[in-house]
Amino acid sequence: MLTSGELRFFKYEDGTNSMSRLDKLVRLRIDPKPYILYWRFKDKMVFKAKEIAKEKNYLYLERIYDVRVGKPTDFELGEHEKSYERNFLTVVSGTSITSLKYTHFVYLGKEEKTLHEFANLLFQTVQRVKREEHGLLYHFKKKLAPKMYAAFTPRCIEEDIIRVFDKHKKHTTKTEWTAISKLLSVKSRQNVEIDDRKLVKIMMILMKFEGSRLESIFRKISEEEPVARKSEFGDWLRKSQHDHRLNDARFNQMTDKKIDSLIESWNYSSDSSITPQIFCHWMASDECGVAVASPRMKLDVASMREPINRYFIDSSHNTYCSGNQMVYALGHCSADVEMYRQALLAGCRCIELDVWDNKDKDGDPVITHGPTAVMGMNEIGLVEVCEAIRECAFKSTPYPLILSIENHLGRRQQGKMVQIFRHVFGEMMLTGPLHDYPLYARDGNDVVYPSPESLKHKILIKAKKKKFEKPEARFREDSSLDLSQTSIDLTEDEAIEHERFNELTEEQRKAQLVQLPEETTCSELSEIINYMQAFESNKGLGTAANLENALTDPTHFIVSADENTVWSCLKNNTVDKVQNLNKSKIMRIYPKASRIYSTNYNPMIHWLTGAQMVALNIQTMCANMQLNHAMFERNGGCGYVRKPDWLRSRSVQLKPYISIPFTIAFTVEVEVISAYFLSSMDTEKYRRRSTVTVQLFDVPDQISKEDQLSPTGSSSTKFDTCNRRRAREEISFVTNYERHVYCFDKVMLNDLSFIQFNVHNESGSVFAQRILHIDTMNNGNNGLSIDSF
Repeated sequence: MLTSGELRFFKYEDGTNSMSRLDKLVRLRIDPKPYILYWRFKDKMVFKAKEIAKEKNYLYLERIYDVRVGKPTDFELGEHEKSYERNFLTVVSGTSITSLKYTHFVYLGKEEKTLHEFANLLFQTVQRVKREEHGLLYHFKKKLAPKMYAAFTPRCIEEDIIRVFDKHKKHTTKTEWTAISKLLSVKSRQNVEIDDRKLVKIMMILMKFEGSRLESIFRKISEEEPVARKSEFGDWLRKSQHDHRLNDARFNQMTDKKIDSLIESWNYSSDSSITPQIFCHWMASDECGVAVASPRMKLDVASMREPINRYFIDSSHNTYCSGNQMVYALGHCSADVEMYRQALLAGCRCIELDVWDNKDKDGDPVITHGPTAVMGMNEIGLVEVCEAIRECAFKSTPYPLILSIENHLGRRQQGKMVQIFRHVFGEMMLTGPLHDYPLYARDGNDVVYPSPESLKHKILIKAKKKKFEKPEARFREDSSLDLSQTSIDLTEDEAIEHERFNELTEEQRKAQLVQLPEETTCSELSEIINYMQAFESNKGLGTAANLENALTDPTHFIVSADENTVWSCLKNNTVDKVQNLNKSKIMRIYPKASRIYSTNYNPMIHWLTGAQMVALNIQTMCANMQLNHAMFERNGGCGYVRKPDWLRSRSVQLKPYISIPFTIAFTVEVEVISAYFLSSMDTEKYRRRSTVTVQLFDVPDQISKEDQLSPTGSSSTKFDTCNRRRAREEISFVTNYERHVYCFDKVMLNDLSFIQFNVHNESGSVFAQRILHIDTMNNGNNGLSIDSF
């Protein structure tokens, strides 16, 4: 259905289209690989006009965030258009969740079921491509795909190869381009088909295979013979490209049978030899990957059957914000329903709803950052938000979703909120406890939480249950520390933010920091709260005492605390209270109130104490947010990652940054051999000499505020162990780096260790970066791992 183009659509452009205009008729399809979604106009003259105007008729699958059926959310339909609003297909794409593009089509068929099937298949394909396509060959073909398929034929000519692979041909010899010309039949000036085998040959020429590091590895495998036996190649894969510490039941070794199957799928002959081309094809394929081992990213269903408090849960803070936290901060600041959709599609399993009374007493509750008169942020309707949640709650993952309610509603509006929840969510919402998991522990035992598996496709409400006594006023989300009261030294960036925060008026600072009491929970709201009951701290007690009270209470509690709480416990030698709580209850960490620019803290310290919900501002794609992405892209991106054994066991006590019990340190060595496509960057500043830095995130030997703030912090700590190297070639399709091995000789945590790669231009600015969990990286030894990016 996706590749045939059998479905007919009408390309919709807001305010300019009519169903009678046939020049907008298109067929929508994806290419066979797949890499792109593209559309062909029925009228050839229209297509040529679009080509001349350089209007794109394709979208990269990896840049698609969502595929929706029904009335578009980004504009209102005219009266004459409402008759076909259910036939709309909207493709949401972009380079970030705060910079989205909506492409609209109207399905011309009569079967609504067919349209939904098409949309679901397309979305599932997009999800698969994002999670599984990591090989170098994928990126080669992705570069070619738009040009190959813009004319709706899998063909390409030499000019396209030149334009894509090397705009400055001077670094490629005449001999090499002559060889490419023969492959492309340049003399006949005819288009030629570029299949994977031919593309690998072009890659070998442009990569200068002869005399390269890759060739020297192949010669070792083949023992200096022109071809290698399959047995030799298989032995090399099993010996040098497989980590024998891995669980072979989950990370299977490469068998000879699987090698044969893959080679045959690439249309090579089934003889017993491995040629240099087959070897290059293998190293560039998705099977080998580019540093990333796709099988280790997949969902492990068997690991989802433990109590939910034994998992890290992907969480967001002030989910509605699409920019800064206050309109008085410099830059964009607003609340947007789309942020809820994007958070859920990205795998977030705990999202926040700050609910306030509507100015119209008869209106429905609204979501915003605070009193509009002070904060200045716009309001969005709770109904609209709930409808967006219902649409996207389980679109990318089936595991339970938690709605964290910050309740500023009066009793009447609380009742309306509960009615909205029941009406919109229906049976999705868990309104009572499961039979096997009572809400209160008995006989002095710990409470037992249900598992993510038993809560699939359920929405849980996190809020306070009704109390008979009047609750005391509190800081937002039980904040226990204020920025002005902490003795932790500020980094340069944080000091600037602190200075700007102090420039706000007293009224504005109060709105962000002073006590904001939540309203007393009404009976209707209390009835639908079960396993996610918010803990109400006693302001007359210290942090350690409150943690102890939450631990011993026979109820399923979630304790909310700001980012400074753990640092306070470390300072006071009471971090064991946090760890013990996180082994039997749930803790949610959120950014301190002074982060008005939506900056993020480093989640690492909080993961190390076992905190399940480490909430970040998802609209800010900083290094800390990328670290969070590296954590949760594992396990199929389902939003849940089981905590390591030593964070789940009550008998094991972790002392952060001092010692890790029952752990043997191991060594990680990384060599970055080359980079590809740097020459395709459009601006000159990115095409000069580049350098690469490699950093490890593990357990540092000592604590520093810079470590907590950002992965790119102080170079004196283990959080920034890096080396810089000059590239041999300034402008080329492939940038080869000087031989150097980054050695991290004392890695303590295989379960919670990450490596960050940064590519810097000549002035030192970072223009490309990636953070990977160590356990998701391909393994090799003896210098034989070909991991490039």
